[in-house]
Formats: sequence, structure tokens, C-alpha cells
Amino acid sequence: MKKRPHIDLLTQRIFLTLLVCGLPFFNFSQTQTSGATHQLLWKISGKGIKKPSYLFGTFHSNDPGVFQFTDSTYTALYRSEGVVIEADMYGMFSQIDTRLATPTLTFDAAGTPSTTSRRATKTRYGNEDGRPQFLDLYLQMYAYNTRKKCLFLESIEDQIAAYEMLNKPRFPAISTPTQNVTQEKFLEAYLQGDIERIRKMIENQLSNTKDGYQWLINERNYVMLDGIDTLCKKQGLFIAVGAAHLAGPNGLIQLLRDKGYKVRQVAASFSGKPTNIINSFHQENNFTYRDSLAGFSVNFGGKPLVQKNESYTEIIYQEMGQGNTFRIEIEPSYRNYTLQQYVESVFNAPEKAIIKQIELPNKSIAYEGISKQYGIGNCWQRIFIHRGQLFKVSCYGGNKFMNSKRYQTFFDRVILF
Repeated sequence: MKKRPHIDLLTQRIFLTLLVCGLPFFNFSQTQTSGATHQLLWKISGKGIKKPSYLFGTFHSNDPGVFQFTDSTYTALYRSEGVVIEADMYGMFSQIDTRLATPTLTFDAAGTPSTTSRRATKTRYGNEDGRPQFLDLYLQMYAYNTRKKCLFLESIEDQIAAYEMLNKPRFPAISTPTQNVTQEKFLEAYLQGDIERIRKMIENQLSNTKDGYQWLINERNYVMLDGIDTLCKKQGLFIAVGAAHLAGPNGLIQLLRDKGYKVRQVAASFSGKPTNIINSFHQENNFTYRDSLAGFSVNFGGKPLVQKNESYTEIIYQEMGQGNTFRIEIEPSYRNYTLQQYVESVFNAPEKAIIKQIELPNKSIAYEGISKQYGIGNCWQRIFIHRGQLFKVSCYGGNKFMNSKRYQTFFDRVILF
């Protein structure tokens, strides 16, 4: 079979359309079932591999319910030598703003900002009331935070190419959910672990698109199969792919069996044991970045993306589920430029906004306030000079983020030395 380039963002578009189509954001955590009907985790063994690997079905959402793993899922992920996901979404931190709308700010007489709405902003993966990351990216951040290997079955370049194809007339039916496929039904099926029902709903969603299911699911399964076959020969892995790829005669479970592997369903239970393994997950939800040359450290929720050249450094971390972005930019400070002059050139303060001068713990001066940035909208920004470098620290998010003190917490986590 000729394998077309994979189109992971097409899969995400289907899920995301459901997640952001205006339906209520439900938490189906109470509908989870255990035993034979919950089929999200599968053990891969045989064919001469030294250590078993585990195949896990994900859902591209930040709904809290999808993070309630079974006991065996916690254990398999904890004991794995590496984590495998579909593609490297971490590399998209500097390219995608997952908010579906940017908040509008108003300012009182004292220049204090507030958003015109307190409702949770919707994102491509849910909304602000969900978890910071969507499930797949959470697994990637867990791997980085625990220093496990993180490997990928598909490339981000192909994802971008596939995303561009979404606008072509070939896929007119994908942008609008049918009456029979709703957010509630997808989440309900996932939290029940019913992978065949998920597969059928995806097939129904693509029924009006010529070769849509074949291209979106079946052909990509063969690409993923090749990657899994290569990677699991070397180490015991936790392999996370969209749940729609697991079931059916051309699903990964059957394809792995056809290739000679033993693939066995792992029984599901939600007892909360072993508690020390579960507790370790809550302890691995942060990452400290340290730059000895620039003289600072900063704590993020996960490993940030760092981009450097000879004169410029950008450190960026995104919470794609909630739509929050945290960024630090560092560039040389010109000797004939005062910090006040930088304020005038860097800040694009909205009318009535106040830029405050503050003193940092190391006694140096900084300025902070709301700045309106092209392509971003309003964001919180702090600037200061340290070791001859201009630091521009900024963050932004949805309604709830911009109405909170989370910007202050982030700014205070930048420790100078």
C-alpha cells in the first residue's frame, strides 16, 4: 500500500471541531468503567523483544476526565524506558496560539486591567477550565520532566502540510460535525474505553468524504506500525496514539498481531493504587531552566523550547490546553540606551494602561504592565537589564488568566544571580 504523508492535525481538527463547536464542556469522569469494556491499554510482547511495551489510546483534549488513568496505565508509564507519541507538538510552542479568541481588556481609573468577560476562553483543545496541557502533550512533558526518552512516530513537517490540506475542497465535510457525532458522545466513549465505538464514530464522521477514513486512519496506521515495530525492539516503551487508531481490522492492535506480536488487553481498575507511583506524577509537573551565562533561572510547568542565535535568545513554554504562553527574550543592551528608553520602544501600552516601575530582589529596576503585541493582543510584560542584557519577560492567556495574578507568579519565578 502506498503511504500518504500522515495527517495528525487532520485528526485533531475533527476532535477539535467537536471540542469548540459551542457545546457545553462536560466532565464525564463518573462514567468511566473498568474491566473488559475499558480497552485503552494493551501490552505488546513476543517476537523476540526483550521487554514488553504498552500501547495506549489517547484523546486530544484537556478535559480533566481523560487524565484519570487506570492503575495499570500509571504503572506502565512510570516503568517505561521512554514515551512514544504521534508527533512533536513541543516544537510548535513558538508557532501556534491555541486560544480561539483573545480577551478584551478594560482599565479602571487607576489603570488596573480586567477582561470584559470572566468566562473560560475556549482553545483548540478544550478551554481554560481544563488541564494546562492536552493529554498527548502532557505525556510528552512528563517524559521530559522525568528525563525519559521521548520518541515520535510522525514528523511535524508532515503535520503542517496536512493542516494546509484542510482548506482544500477535498475535505468539505470535516469542518462541521454531524448530528450523530458530538463532543459528549466522543468523550463518553473515550472515558468508557470503548475503542470500537470511537472508531465507528470517526468512520461516520468521514462517511461523506471520499477516501477520508482510509487516508486519515488506515494509511496512517501503517506508518505508525512501522515506527512501533522498529522502536519496541530496543526498549520497553509507553506508546500513546489517538484511540481511533487502535480498533478494527486495520487498527494497530490487529496490525501488530499480524506482524507476529502478542497484543493483550490490560485489565482496567481505578482504585488509585499504587499511591506512591501516582504521587510521583504530581511531583513531576515542573521544570527548572537555568542559564549560568545570562545569570538567571526560571521554573516552568514543563521543559521550555529554547531558540538561540549569536545575539538573541527566546525561551518559551505553552500550556496548549488552557491557551497560556510564557516567554523570555534576551538580547544585548545598547550602552547608550537607558531602561526608560527601552520602555518607550518595547511597550505598546493601551490607552489608560499604567506601566509601573518596580524594584527586583537584586535591587535592580524593572518596568511592568500591559503591552499590546502584534498577532497576540494584550499581554503582561516586564523588562529589565541584567548582566548587560535586556530581558523581556511576557505572558498571556485567556479571560481567566488575564484576570488572575498568574503573570506575577511567573515573573517572580525568574530568579537572577
